[in-house]
Amino acid sequence: MGRMTFWFEYGSTYTWLSVSRLPRLAEAAGVQVEWRPFLLGPILKHQVGMERGPFLGHAPKLKYMWRDLERRAAVHGVPYRRPSVYPPNTLLTARVGTLASAQGWCEAFTREVFRLHWTEDVAIGTDDNLKRALAALGRDPEQTMLAAQSDSTKQLLRAITDAAEALGVFGSPSFTIGDELFWGDDRLEDALAFAADAAARGAAASASPAGPPAA
Repeated sequence: MGRMTFWFEYGSTYTWLSVSRLPRLAEAAGVQVEWRPFLLGPILKHQVGMERGPFLGHAPKLKYMWRDLERRAAVHGVPYRRPSVYPPNTLLTARVGTLASAQGWCEAFTREVFRLHWTEDVAIGTDDNLKRALAALGRDPEQTMLAAQSDSTKQLLRAITDAAEALGVFGSPSFTIGDELFWGDDRLEDALAFAADAAARGAAASASPAGPPAA
């Protein structure tokens, strides 16, 4: 089975498309995916000195982004309702996602958080969004949010963000297979195909008979 890491920022608009499409496509491709939330802001600030998101402060680009998202969602059959809050404050959500990643329920949490944001306009980062998402998963919202604010979880999120930057990640969504990086929802299928092909090549190499012993 192929393996791939999915790097994402909860405040990224185009990541909604990948969050919606990835489970089905990964299953069809036979690829196991590790969901890794990280903070894009510190990476952009460190790499290019950017204090705000790439679409903020540029009205034509922002207008295009919303229309492009609407079109791409329609093409892929992804539910879409333009959220009233943009950009959302995602720090606490990222910390909860980091805790979820360490405990093995990040995918389910992330899908519910994004679903609430993009189909019911319950903004990511709000207590309402977090509590509803956690309750839907059978998690105690108060205890989970408290655990997500622990020093160990904060340190883990920083370490994951540093790891993303070390791999060359500069945007969300991103996908890595080893050192190979793919960026953007429009590269999701390419990334899955690469992961599946890499697994097939590895399996073929393992199955190849050993050569004759040296004389």
